[in-house]
Amino acid sequence: MQVTSAESTELFVGPADAPLQLVRVTLDGFAEAVEVRVSGDGLSGSASGLDIVEVPVVVERAVVGERRAALVHAAHAQAAFEFVVAEPGWTMFMISHFHYDPVWWNTQGAYTSLWTEDPPGKARQTNAFELVHAHLEMARREPEYKFVLAEVDYLKPYWDTHPEDRADLRRLMKQGRVEIMGGTYNEPNTNLTSPETTIRNFVHGIGFQRDVLGGHPQTAWQLDVFGHDPQFPGMAADAGLTSSSWARGPHHQWGPMHSEGGVTGMQFCSEFEWIAPSGRGLLTHYMPAHYGAGWAMDESTSVMQAEQAAYRLFEELKKVALTRNVLLPVGTDYTPPNKWVTEIHRQWNSRYTWPRFVCALPSEFFTAVRTELDARGLVASPQTRDMNPIYTGKDVSFIDTKQAN
Repeated sequence: MQVTSAESTELFVGPADAPLQLVRVTLDGFAEAVEVRVSGDGLSGSASGLDIVEVPVVVERAVVGERRAALVHAAHAQAAFEFVVAEPGWTMFMISHFHYDPVWWNTQGAYTSLWTEDPPGKARQTNAFELVHAHLEMARREPEYKFVLAEVDYLKPYWDTHPEDRADLRRLMKQGRVEIMGGTYNEPNTNLTSPETTIRNFVHGIGFQRDVLGGHPQTAWQLDVFGHDPQFPGMAADAGLTSSSWARGPHHQWGPMHSEGGVTGMQFCSEFEWIAPSGRGLLTHYMPAHYGAGWAMDESTSVMQAEQAAYRLFEELKKVALTRNVLLPVGTDYTPPNKWVTEIHRQWNSRYTWPRFVCALPSEFFTAVRTELDARGLVASPQTRDMNPIYTGKDVSFIDTKQAN
């Protein structure tokens, strides 16, 4: 009978204003449940269990990041470990979405026609009309489910050909469960086109999303653009947007987590004020692990496995978050709803107080960031640097020529 491992976690249980930090203890050779106790400098807690036991620990004089020597006892076995004081109050906003690539790989018409992967791949890709329908159906079935719709390339054809869904879309928007966002017709790669192309994108994008659909686009959803005009945040602010989010930028084309240094190599937080030469700007979230970061948990064979995948992402993304709020994009190219996201929302939050993992919308994330900054008397760091990823320009230039024309 032995204690094979003990580690402090970022998890908390108990009251939100007085949470208890969990220590995860792994036991081996015990035939029945035993009491597991944790002790140390200002540390105390106990729980009963078998195999893997999560022990709620009272931490006195808590200083976030402080390391303390600790002991775990289980019957006659014990083990020493290092306890790291964690910070409660974190929330991970799981943003369900799908990305759409009209013109890039195929025509707009082809992407709204009836096609699916054959054979199906890991992303379960399918056509635009089926995707909008699938996400709507998920929202109808699951009251916790929220999702975003962005590019007008698929929104307008769907709206025109499926009038039976218009009332539901507007109802879900009013309930705060669907966010119409982007504010542009598509996702313009603004470093390779003229400002006139960008302006037309805003005029036709916001015009349709706001004046036809009845949405309130606030966030420039530039997930997959291959470059950023330094003046873009100023133009977006002039068009009435207040925030932006994108995955491709400095460090690595798929986000800094994919670079050699990982997220710790970032030179600024994932949230910042992106300032244009005009002086106007947007509160911006740079997706450190790419816009498909949260989709991989769809491959999990159980909700517990999916939760652990989400938790590992949380541990990485929080390292560069400006506030105690993390944005996890749950989706990738042409993807239906993730099969685990609502179960995580329900089950995770029924077991843990912090961090919370919630189905959410980008507007809720940006509101939470601003609220915490205001409460702490802080402002997001202004960034005026070149935000472009490094590309050779071959396919990128070709696609932008087609879009511009």
